[in-house]
Amino acid sequence: MSKFRSAGLVLLAAVGVPFLQGASQLDEPAYGDNVYVNCQYRVAAIFPRPPMERDITYTVARRSVPARQFYVQQRMDLFSVIVADFSNGPAVDENLVAGAGVLLRQKGEVRFEAMAEYDPGIPGRQLNIFEANGRQRRASVYMADHRLYITEADAAPGDFPALQFEQSVSLIDTQGTDLDKNIGQPSRQYHCQK
Repeated sequence: MSKFRSAGLVLLAAVGVPFLQGASQLDEPAYGDNVYVNCQYRVAAIFPRPPMERDITYTVARRSVPARQFYVQQRMDLFSVIVADFSNGPAVDENLVAGAGVLLRQKGEVRFEAMAEYDPGIPGRQLNIFEANGRQRRASVYMADHRLYITEADAAPGDFPALQFEQSVSLIDTQGTDLDKNIGQPSRQYHCQK
């Protein structure tokens, strides 16, 4: 979900994902088979294996809402996307994004934090947090269309699957179209049947 495109392009090349291969053929996916896609919850990501799902309650800024968590737990490593449903409020709420960032910052020493829009009108935060036990938590928060997305990859520093996961998370619409417009390029299209 990182907006650091150069790292994302290097990552795509490193994992063998065909980047814009057949861009003129919009019915062909421009991503690998290892991408998990959920159009109902409007998210796509590369997890180390197919994620488990559970319904949870997410609380931020004294508001508790239903949410769905997609996650993989491997030994001490955790890869997680939470999609919290704020349908009884504005489509985008900067205070909710900021509040979720506060909750993440409490998990350790923040060594990097940036306000970063996923795309214009989709506010967010990106954080790189080091925990007391030496582990690294790569996290982000974004909000679009009444949904708050919280991503976390908790792993050893420099762990490739954690970096891959962090860079791969996409916010999509119900048709599988990435909300990141990539000016001058067609939007990435994910297949909802996956």
